[in-house]
Amino acid sequence: MPIGPRFSTIAAILLMALGVHGTAIAQVSGSNSYTIGGIDVDASAADAIKAREQGIQEAKRQAVRQLVDRLVAAEDRGHVPPLDDARLNDMIRGVEFVRERSVPNRYIATLNVVFAADQAKAWLAASGAKIVETVARPALVIPLWKGAAGVEPLDSLNVWREGWRTLDTAGSAVPVTVLRGDQIDQNALSAEEAYVGDVAALARLNERYRAPTIVVAIVDGDKDAGSLTVGGVRYDMQTGARSEIAKATVDGAGQLAEAAKKMHTQLDEQWRSIAVVHRDSQDALDVTVPIRALGDWVQVRQRLGAVPAVKSVIVRSLEADRAELHLEYFGTSEELQRTLAQAGLRLENDAGQWRLQAR
Repeated sequence: MPIGPRFSTIAAILLMALGVHGTAIAQVSGSNSYTIGGIDVDASAADAIKAREQGIQEAKRQAVRQLVDRLVAAEDRGHVPPLDDARLNDMIRGVEFVRERSVPNRYIATLNVVFAADQAKAWLAASGAKIVETVARPALVIPLWKGAAGVEPLDSLNVWREGWRTLDTAGSAVPVTVLRGDQIDQNALSAEEAYVGDVAALARLNERYRAPTIVVAIVDGDKDAGSLTVGGVRYDMQTGARSEIAKATVDGAGQLAEAAKKMHTQLDEQWRSIAVVHRDSQDALDVTVPIRALGDWVQVRQRLGAVPAVKSVIVRSLEADRAELHLEYFGTSEELQRTLAQAGLRLENDAGQWRLQAR
């Protein structure tokens, strides 16, 4: 890999640290696309046993609808044929019971449904639909409560933390781990540092959790009276990007569990806009990355590595003012452009030459 004569030794060392000598592979981890989690059911029947049977079957029907939404491109979903219960049951590897409660004539539960990947793929492929895949990206959630006296300690027990702790996200695109808040965490960062977004303190904390994303989820207001404001900040620990989570108002503490669920849904949808991989096709193109400062190249390289649709990156040359890359990717060039835009990268074709740079 040639390095331009004006490029410093520091740059070469940085390239080695980034894994750019030779071929650098953008990580596309195994996904949990065939597990649909957090399905709530409430079924009634002549007795508790029949209600349970009906509830479980209804969870399976909901799960297969969500599976189609997750794996099939929107324009192809109408091509997927209806599925009878017998075929549906054959496609399911198991049902996980997160929570369940039986009362006379009624069954209330939250379930996870796990599909057999090969059978589900065969059913969808037979319809001619394009299959896409969503790569999960775990997140560490730091729940904070700021009241009149300031930010509560990291180990504070409250309904906001409990709402995140009991939230089932195992089958989502953003499975979360809630901060323990023990002495080890407190030695790494304080509640105030988390609240203001001290990046150095967050990095110290993340030496323990190794999460690609940290979400500081904040409730602001009096615990005992009045409305509360929920919001927060999402930190991408791989690219350094920071994004605000839209604030919302709830009437009181009793609505915080639902607020945590809605915030997670928002995070899940945002990541899916980047995480979808169209594995039924792949292509390659050569791109030029303009470099005005070393930080330009570092930023582009880090963001590329966070996009699952990018299969591999080969650095063909690196000069002081530009890098020449060969990208292998899943999907089409138009899909790649849209996905990279969500990751903060602009890919443009200028007179037959592809140019890639941070937005």
